[in-house]
Amino acid sequence: MRTVALSAAFMLVVFLLVTWAVSYQMVSHSRQDRKQVQAVYVASKEKELRHYVELGHATLARIAQGNGDEAALQQQGLAALSRMHFGNDGYFFVYDRFGNVLLNPGSMGIDGVDFCDPADTGSDQARMLINQAHAGGGIVRYNWIKPSSRAEAPKMSYVKTADHWGWIIGAGLYMDDIERELAAFDANAARTLRDTQIRLTAFAIGSVMLISLAGLAWNLRNSRISGEKLRRLARRVVSSQEEERARVARELHDGVVQVLVSSKYLLETAQVHLEQDTEHKPDKGPAQDLPPARRHAPQALLAQGLGRLQEALVEIRRVSHGLHPALLTDLGLAAALRMLVEQLRPQRAVDLRFTERGAIPALSQAQRTALFRVAQEALNNALMHAQAGWVQVTLAGGGQHVALVIEDNGHGFDLNKVRADGKGGIGLRNMRERIESLEGSRFTVHTGSGGTRVEARLRLSPSEPETQAKARRGRRLGHHPPARRPAA
Repeated sequence: MRTVALSAAFMLVVFLLVTWAVSYQMVSHSRQDRKQVQAVYVASKEKELRHYVELGHATLARIAQGNGDEAALQQQGLAALSRMHFGNDGYFFVYDRFGNVLLNPGSMGIDGVDFCDPADTGSDQARMLINQAHAGGGIVRYNWIKPSSRAEAPKMSYVKTADHWGWIIGAGLYMDDIERELAAFDANAARTLRDTQIRLTAFAIGSVMLISLAGLAWNLRNSRISGEKLRRLARRVVSSQEEERARVARELHDGVVQVLVSSKYLLETAQVHLEQDTEHKPDKGPAQDLPPARRHAPQALLAQGLGRLQEALVEIRRVSHGLHPALLTDLGLAAALRMLVEQLRPQRAVDLRFTERGAIPALSQAQRTALFRVAQEALNNALMHAQAGWVQVTLAGGGQHVALVIEDNGHGFDLNKVRADGKGGIGLRNMRERIESLEGSRFTVHTGSGGTRVEARLRLSPSEPETQAKARRGRRLGHHPPARRPAA
């Protein structure tokens, strides 16, 4: 569950970062688009103003070329410009060469709008218009009263000089419509950004919920699988214990118990002979008059009984060695494997060999036990089921590696079938689990019609050789377990 929570948190952080990145990109693109839209609108307004002013300038030029008094022609030109309106709030304005107002909104019938008069105190707009015209003409931007709304609004005017009379002619357009268009553009961009963020957030929440549900389902499934594995493992442990108990009981019954029963019979027989000899009366003759066979029978029976007891001790040692060989702790894995092979060789008509190669590093108790149990199980399988002519056990070491190989020339088995069998193949699974429970280990099985090869390989960590070297130095200095006392 912790893994699912971490995954969900990670996904949420990723979605937040993605949302921030998308929002940042959208805002950046929106600002760029706004600047482009504003530039297009402004360029359109400038072009429109130039067109109007050029039209008015052409009208004045045409009138100036007419016949008549100059003053009358000028009045005719001003009258023509006063009749030329464009849009709801567009009009022309004219100054003479001295900066006096010749045409203004009031003379054009537009009420409620003052005009830029240079004579007025603080009329900076008029001076900007006149100076721009004397500089060659161009665009001037300022705020002014809009006729239709009677409110101040940003305005853009274009001015130029009329060379034939030296007048300054201009026209202006208000920019508040551009501001409204840009405000609508900003509102649309903000709405698009908000909708995108809402969609991303909903997608993130949905994804996190799906991941959580999937993780919950996965955890439940894993819990069921783990529970089933634990139950199977418990059954296998119980089965292995019962098999081991049955094996020990069988070996005790077929070996030790039979030898002890035979010894008991021989000793009881010797006891009967001794009792009969002690009951022999002097009036029946001395014991020396008994036949030699009768006289030496108790000693022979006692000798046989002692011999059978010795066999029982050997059999008990063999069974004990199978359960946990003392050589494995005292002398190491190689000696224990060699003893195992020596004990099994007389029992089977198979060429059973053991080979030690290289320098075997000192192993931990868990490593030695795991390799020894693998050798026991593999040898038991080879001798019981493989019908092999020879079995080779090889223990090889070098550096930080130890390898145990058990191979035979038997008929092999179907490895996939054994793995798929839930009830069989316990020994193979036990061997694999024993080795794979050790760090840096590998267990492989190769089988076929030509035989079977079981290999267990351990890779020691760099810290283990130092511990092993200290253990070897301790043994050389005399810090070793006491020698086992021989049995009487």
